[in-house]
Amino acid sequence: MLTTLIGLLTFVSVTLLAWELLRPKENPVLRRIGVEAPPEPTRERQLKGSLLRRLVVPAAADLGRWLAGILPPGLVRRVDRVLTEANLDMPAGTFIGFWALSALAGVALALYLNWSRPTMPAGAKAVITLYTILFFGAAPYILILRRAARRKKQITRDLPFALDLLVTCVEAGVGVESAFAIVTEKTSGPISETFARYLKEGGLGRPRREALMDVARRTGVPDLIRFATSVEQAEEMGVSLGDVLRKQAEDMRVMRRLRAQEAANRAPILMTIPLVLCFLPAMAAVVIVPSILNMLRFVSGLGTGVPIP
Repeated sequence: MLTTLIGLLTFVSVTLLAWELLRPKENPVLRRIGVEAPPEPTRERQLKGSLLRRLVVPAAADLGRWLAGILPPGLVRRVDRVLTEANLDMPAGTFIGFWALSALAGVALALYLNWSRPTMPAGAKAVITLYTILFFGAAPYILILRRAARRKKQITRDLPFALDLLVTCVEAGVGVESAFAIVTEKTSGPISETFARYLKEGGLGRPRREALMDVARRTGVPDLIRFATSVEQAEEMGVSLGDVLRKQAEDMRVMRRLRAQEAANRAPILMTIPLVLCFLPAMAAVVIVPSILNMLRFVSGLGTGVPIP
């Protein structure tokens, strides 16, 4: 037994050593200079990937393109805008296709639940069917809405700090594009991704104001759109960009303070919700219920002549 185990370990070790020595190595020189590998043949690209990527994704894309052609254009534009605000690199047609497949899955699940439980009351079947279809039909859109809302909220929260750092760099003598690069490097999250996209588009030759306005509109954040509009107007009128950045940073700080005060003023109103849901029922059970029980005992003892303790 020991001899067999030693032979097996030796075979595995030799096999792994041979695989490590003979496997194709990556050329570090080509990787550093950015030389890409030759494109794969079309047939290999089609067969590469999982079953979901090779079958479900193209089917959903085809279904979504067909549905996008018959749905109202306003709905398709809204879906595309929400996907852009959520920073999802997915065409609106593909998402609509997945949305439709999710709704069909909800219908199929509801039918299966009704079929597998024939003794269930009709009312319960109707409720289960309604909630199942609504959940699977609304879940994809709600998920991207929540993702877009979280991203916009994060950009709104981080923008004043990013503008303060941008103003500091510009006042220290750093160029505007270099200042944006420093902000992109020193920050993280959606605001860093937004400024990195702006630098990328500017590096491709797009004018600064157009690139900044485009990335601001893609986020859907009013504060960032207002900042991009101010930069665009400053370049058109020949105003110093440093003064504009300083003014925008001051306005962002004031707006951040106002939002904090608004949240503090809204806190007492929000506190009433847990009080009503948690505290009042317990207080009613402790104070009101004994009084009601005593009153019922008193009323029931009136006709019996029995003294009430």
